[in-house]
Amino acid sequence: MTRWLSAYGDVALRTAYLILGDRAAAEDAVQEGFLRAWRSSHTLRDPGAERAWLLAIVANAARSERRRRVPLPIGDAAAPTATGDPFADLDLATALREALAELSPEQRAVVVLRVYLDRSVADTATALGIEEGTVKSRLNRALAALRSRWTPTS
Repeated sequence: MTRWLSAYGDVALRTAYLILGDRAAAEDAVQEGFLRAWRSSHTLRDPGAERAWLLAIVANAARSERRRRVPLPIGDAAAPTATGDPFADLDLATALREALAELSPEQRAVVVLRVYLDRSVADTATALGIEEGTVKSRLNRALAALRSRWTPTS
């Protein structure tokens, strides 16, 4: 599990944070996801797919955590300031974060995995437990909503 944390900890934390919009909740989801992965590591059939497999488990844990908590909009989450912080390179404009927060949780999850983490449609579908066509339609609707709501200030 230590190897996973060093190899995938940052991307797992970013994934959970973008789904949940709250750092503490994201840390809880990553911890729960890594624990679930460790318990079911015997189910990993293709070691080359370890990253996608682990991120799928973390994304599912984040979705479970979101259902347990009162949702916080991404725009209201405290901005991390620590040096070496895994969120430092996200550099999302406040307006874009607010627009993402207005999306449904399902649309936000698809945007995070497909756009920000550059996962394939198949990987995104696997991570979220939905069909590839559903990924495409949610992404299409989410991007249309973002285009209509978000206007860059510069």
